[in-house]
Amino acid sequence: MPAEPFIFRFAAVLLAALSPTLWALPDDRSQPIQIEANQAMRDDARGLTVYEGDVVITQGSILIRADKVSIFGDGRQVTRVVGEGNPAHYEQVPEVGKPPVVARARTISYEVGSEKIILTRDASLRQEEATLTGERIEYDLLQEIIRAQGGDDNQRIRMVIPPSQQGAD
Repeated sequence: MPAEPFIFRFAAVLLAALSPTLWALPDDRSQPIQIEANQAMRDDARGLTVYEGDVVITQGSILIRADKVSIFGDGRQVTRVVGEGNPAHYEQVPEVGKPPVVARARTISYEVGSEKIILTRDASLRQEEATLTGERIEYDLLQEIIRAQGGDDNQRIRMVIPPSQQGAD
């Protein structure tokens, strides 16, 4: 089987693992959300909550670490969550007994309405030993489309698949 289709399917599975509604452990959604930060600010008029300073958010197997996390809302609904750091870090166990999927970027954004996850500036994804890196990695969860881009300075994306996974398709 050609390597290219496998690479795109693998990358799509990797990114889909970041979706809290599609690829979480079964009990992640029923776990309490715990947030720790040095400070927090809530602006009801703007529908904005900002946590700053060594932010750690956990819910079941989900772990988010960032310098700053902004949660945008429209009334009672969350519309967007943005983590910023050097780098911001997201990990989640996709299945019982599997290692976590790890995402890192200077900015990690989850667009709730369009169900898109966007990693920008020094973006990387890792599951087991396979990695995808680039300046921007975007995954559309609804359409199951992945887009990865290099930077303006002719930086290219890079996908590394260890030998044991190359024929696993």
